[in-house]
Amino acid sequence: MSKRNPYDDYDAIDPFANDSTLDNNLPQIPTGDTVMFPVVDEDDDIDPIDAIGSDGFGPVADPYVPEQPPVDSTEAFPKTMVRSNFGEAVSGNTAVRPDAPLRRKGHKHGRNASQDAYAQYPPSPQQSYAPQDAARGKAPRQRRVRRRRRFGFFPKLLVFIAIVVGVYWLVAHPIDEKLAFSPAEQQTLNGKLAWEIPCTPYYVLALGSDAREGDTYSRTDTMMLVRIDFLKAQLTLVSIPRDTMVQIEGQGTQKINAAYAFGGAGGAVKAVSELMDVPIHHVAVVHFEELTDLVDYLGGVTVNVPVSVYDPEYTGLILDEGTQTLDGEEALLWARTRYGFEDGDFQRQANQRILLTSLMNRMLSLSPSEMPGALDKMGELIGTDLRCYNLAPLFLRFKFSNPIIYSCSVPATPETIDGVSYVIADEAALAQMMQVVNAGGDPSEV
Repeated sequence: MSKRNPYDDYDAIDPFANDSTLDNNLPQIPTGDTVMFPVVDEDDDIDPIDAIGSDGFGPVADPYVPEQPPVDSTEAFPKTMVRSNFGEAVSGNTAVRPDAPLRRKGHKHGRNASQDAYAQYPPSPQQSYAPQDAARGKAPRQRRVRRRRRFGFFPKLLVFIAIVVGVYWLVAHPIDEKLAFSPAEQQTLNGKLAWEIPCTPYYVLALGSDAREGDTYSRTDTMMLVRIDFLKAQLTLVSIPRDTMVQIEGQGTQKINAAYAFGGAGGAVKAVSELMDVPIHHVAVVHFEELTDLVDYLGGVTVNVPVSVYDPEYTGLILDEGTQTLDGEEALLWARTRYGFEDGDFQRQANQRILLTSLMNRMLSLSPSEMPGALDKMGELIGTDLRCYNLAPLFLRFKFSNPIIYSCSVPATPETIDGVSYVIADEAALAQMMQVVNAGGDPSEV
């Protein structure tokens, strides 16, 4: 059986109803500030106030003072306390007005008094203390704070990576398959390409092939070395004359455009790397027959024709000098034409650099929704070891910056040797020009 407080069943007794007589058989009722009682000798006539004292202990020597719970503690005071001339009654953990009548626990008036006290002395925000709990003498209940579960950084990162991989697989992977070399072409590149160091300039060899249907390899009609500086958003285009005389292993003295016919893309990379004395990191083979589809998809390309073209005999192309908007067929013929120019193939190389620059600017003007279609057309036009994860950052870097484009040609002079027309590169001038190119300068000023 649980112990029962004898004061729960009786009305509170005022110990000061009669100041002259004190019933020593009854213990003193504690106030809200103490729970100790003085020891009173029945032979002494002591005033109750003097006996209890202003602090509730009176003359008791070295009294035991229990540790009081803090005001906001959840520990409850004794269930019932009576008011006195020097204290206030406390019910539970809620102070009650001094003039509130105290009744037996559960009495109507006592419960109402506790409710009034609750309104006058509300609990702290961390506590949940209903008026009915105050009437029953219960301690305040701690409010349970629910915390939302939040995903950590790594789960969010994994979700983001999964989304990126999924989008890439659906959109870019089909384009990558079109851009990829055939297995036979890729085999020729084994061991020929240098490793690219991220965020550093690198070289791409662009080859223009006029291979007809059924041809495995053919001579390259266009050869261009492209230096790309991603951080500076800079391109340097260096045209290599197709008739440049070089030494090809196992083939002796040859024109450099024959390197592709003998050894595929790998043979061309080796020949150009030795001539220009630079490592080549990527290669792209452009099939001119499909150039018309890309230009028509872009709605034409605007170029600045430096020299008027009048070639009715070979290409049938007639263009005036100045700004012209070319369709796919006109752009292809203009890139191929070399007859009728005073500088012959050198002028054609300049025209090809202008066309490539104009195509790049037209591509950069596309919206993100139009870009996948343009890359798909490029997949039919170009075979390369580059992929969308190489091209997309480069496209964004150039699109949101003001790209710098330099262009030049290998310094060389034409010469006929044993009845064969060659272009002989000036080795000293070429070395000086490539120093400027490697440093990111403008080689046209050399």
